[in-house]
Amino acid sequence: ARRTTDGSGGGGGGGALRGALLLSGLRSRGAAANAAPPDEESKPPDLPLSIVIPVMNEEACIGAILRYLALLDPAPLEVIVVDGGSTDATCRLVAKAKGVKLLRTSLQSRAKQMNAGAAVAKGECVMFLHADTFPPLDSAALVSDAFSDPAVSLSAFRPILDHRGRTFWGMSLLHHVKTTAAAFLFRPVAAFQGMKIFFGDQAMVARASAFRKVKFCEALKTMEDLDLCVRLFFGVDEDSAAHTSYSALSRGSGRKGKGGVQRYKWRGTKFVYLNRCAHTSGRRIDEWGVAKSLKLFLVLSLSYAFKASPQSLNELANKVYSEVR
Repeated sequence: ARRTTDGSGGGGGGGALRGALLLSGLRSRGAAANAAPPDEESKPPDLPLSIVIPVMNEEACIGAILRYLALLDPAPLEVIVVDGGSTDATCRLVAKAKGVKLLRTSLQSRAKQMNAGAAVAKGECVMFLHADTFPPLDSAALVSDAFSDPAVSLSAFRPILDHRGRTFWGMSLLHHVKTTAAAFLFRPVAAFQGMKIFFGDQAMVARASAFRKVKFCEALKTMEDLDLCVRLFFGVDEDSAAHTSYSALSRGSGRKGKGGVQRYKWRGTKFVYLNRCAHTSGRRIDEWGVAKSLKLFLVLSLSYAFKASPQSLNELANKVYSEVR
């Protein structure tokens, strides 16, 4: 989702913040047991959580998400905002936020910025958060509980998309379904083994130790989230990961492709849904309509599945987005 949160196109974020506070109360079965009583202070989670937010000219919404994250209970270990070279007031607004770490770069690449943030993160788990996505208020506790299983390396929330007071329930449901459907599209056997394809606007959370072995593919300006899921599930050499996508690496024949990547081999890792919803912007759907939004997803994901190079994927995305971000 594009990082616009308030639906007004202006500088505020109050509408999105209010909506997210309401939606943070949407809980799946049995989830209420995870919340602490209102008069009782939440204990720190067993697995500390770092939140990494890549930004580029996000002055319209960065204030709202940072104010919201300050309400999380229990609190995350840290919030790290990685700026890619903003020319607006983004960095000034982040610098004013209490307890938020600002990492200034000139990377202008979401994948590179998220890698940079994860490299300095101190938490055992790292949430990669879009600036227009609001996770549940008890995210840190939910993450700690999910990752208490040492086999879990990746998780995400179920998304609810809305814009200007309109909730896209059908697209939200479809977004949930494609988490599994995309896995069957790309690797059916792996899907049966438990692979899921999470996307960035679901507030993906990775175990830091597992993530640092693969990282986001820095050659990709789009589909880097899909690529991370596939490579975490199968495992990819760290040096190769930064230079090309798993899909392109796996074009070679035999059990090993270029770079010595062991293909199609499940490493025993688990991907799990976190038992809550995340609120994210549906601006693109409102702007383009459902049909065009679906077409773009299918074109990009199928291109990835059929082993398009990162350059080809980036060129394809640039024809549609004025900014890939």
